[in-house]
Amino acid sequence: MDAQAARRNIKASSTAQILGWGHRNAGIKFLDKLERSKNDRFVFPHVNDTITDAFRRAGVADVMELDGIETHDCFTTTEYMAIDHFGITAPGESWKAIESGLIERDGALPINPSGGLIGGGHPVGATGARMVFDATKQVTGRAGDIQVDGARTFATLNIGGSLSTVASFVVGVRD
Repeated sequence: MDAQAARRNIKASSTAQILGWGHRNAGIKFLDKLERSKNDRFVFPHVNDTITDAFRRAGVADVMELDGIETHDCFTTTEYMAIDHFGITAPGESWKAIESGLIERDGALPINPSGGLIGGGHPVGATGARMVFDATKQVTGRAGDIQVDGARTFATLNIGGSLSTVASFVVGVRD
């Protein structure tokens, strides 16, 4: 990365990198996923496993080490699921992060400062790329009016086909 930055006359520390990633597939039938997870801590354990992989690869030990998250909120309930599957709250207690203001733009862990899919659009097939781009703008200080102050590390969570495929990235800049 340093050599590429030098060739372009850019400081490597100002260049966003994918620090970690995770991916899972879980089959298309929604009821099958619910049946498989009925004795699990999470409703969708493959979602938590995907996030855990991204965190492990990025060296993130705790979700609160992040400066923000861009998550797939195609429906309000999807964001509730993401909140507890990221480990922000215990399973089933996502409402606590919402009511406390923790995930507001000026909260300790902002979620979807971009407006998310509901507020910013859902370009099906390109949503995940847009979310990584939004995270990149945040960690490089180029997010304009929606900039999270001091952001250096952002995570993303993208889903498809009733949670059949799930991808998570940790994007950041390193000094």
